[in-house]
Amino acid sequence: MTAVLFAGMGGGCDGLEDAGFHVHVAINHDPVAVAVHERRHRHTRHLRCDVFEADPRQVTNGRGVRVLHASPDCTHFSVAKGSKPVSKRRRSLAWVICRWAGTVRPEVITMENVQEITTWGPLIAKRDPATGCVLRLDGTVAAKGERVPVQEQWLIPDPRHKGRIWRAWLKHLRGLGYSFEHRVLVCADYGVPTIRKRFFGVAKADGGPISWPERTHAPRKVAKQLGLKPWIGAHTIIDWSLPVKSIFGRKKPLADATLRRT
Repeated sequence: MTAVLFAGMGGGCDGLEDAGFHVHVAINHDPVAVAVHERRHRHTRHLRCDVFEADPRQVTNGRGVRVLHASPDCTHFSVAKGSKPVSKRRRSLAWVICRWAGTVRPEVITMENVQEITTWGPLIAKRDPATGCVLRLDGTVAAKGERVPVQEQWLIPDPRHKGRIWRAWLKHLRGLGYSFEHRVLVCADYGVPTIRKRFFGVAKADGGPISWPERTHAPRKVAKQLGLKPWIGAHTIIDWSLPVKSIFGRKKPLADATLRRT
């Protein structure tokens, strides 16, 4: 069987099924995500719960798992979040992959995220540069000597221990007998109409080598000389006939950088 954790709009499941892997079960805690996924993948069994609440043995009911795919929340690793507070809970979601690996031992595990996940490490409280005191989540500064509970602290990644938890995660997965490789790829290089870079990881339970697809596309200006097809534009997958609200004329204008890309 094939299981998908953090199922959302269903794009990952489309890819799995195009590759010949029927998606049997999809899990997400968010009711909107589950509703959308149910609409698009009616044949799939859906579980709306926290991924850690779903016991892999009960979910699979004794069936072997051919493929497990997981896309843990990436927002608390992404540089797009800027200097906003990050959540230890949200950053720890990738550990559920090790839980599935250690209990039902999927033959292949695939993982998708932002490339910054390899910087996963412990968090520390952000401090006011003027006083050195801890900042709270609401932006206020603690008094000198005041103890602020960790759940009220403005937490940021500790630069001294960048990647420490990621390395521990890798060690744990490999300790379960899995081989693991990852690459940061531009999806447009493989015929997908998006130029975003994404982290892709693959693990195999037999510890064997991992093969990656050959690049098929390139930017139009160099595609011919490389002997590849030109990138496919996002305009090819947008239904322009649908009535939608314009991004222009908003009460609060979009950032200049965003407007330059439109």
